[in-house]
Amino acid sequence: MSRHHSDVTCLNHLATILIDARKLYAHAARIADDPQVIDRIEQTMAERERLLVEIHALVTSFRGVPVTEGSLLGAAHKAFLNVRAIFDRDEKASLAEVQRGERYLNEEIRKAMRNDDLSAETRAFLGLALDRIVTGEMRIEGKLEEIKHMAPPKSESFRPIPPHG
Repeated sequence: MSRHHSDVTCLNHLATILIDARKLYAHAARIADDPQVIDRIEQTMAERERLLVEIHALVTSFRGVPVTEGSLLGAAHKAFLNVRAIFDRDEKASLAEVQRGERYLNEEIRKAMRNDDLSAETRAFLGLALDRIVTGEMRIEGKLEEIKHMAPPKSESFRPIPPHG
């Protein structure tokens, strides 16, 4: 493993983020009501799960031990999402947290790619992973923008009275 120590360390760091993201995204999908929002979050969650499986396989191929647990930061994000959902529309809060998770993952992959100690194989893998992350970010961002621009539903008690005649 010493030849690929940097690769394993880097990939395990990303795996920890993906494990946290999986928990956060699952929670975000549970608090959302809109089936389209749930679908987009679940699609992104499934893609991140596949990426995690691929990272674990690559770590194993380097004779490393894949991480299987997230971080305390992930638990903090989940708690923040709970509080935020109380004050915000569930869909908006859900998508915003998933978007934050995707942006963080994007930043961490970009940071990892600047590590001169990584093998060409890991760099190539990270480049492909980054493309997938950007696609997921755009999917979530598009739905979030759509929700932000929707007019809030009108309450029955504030419905204008139609004119007679």
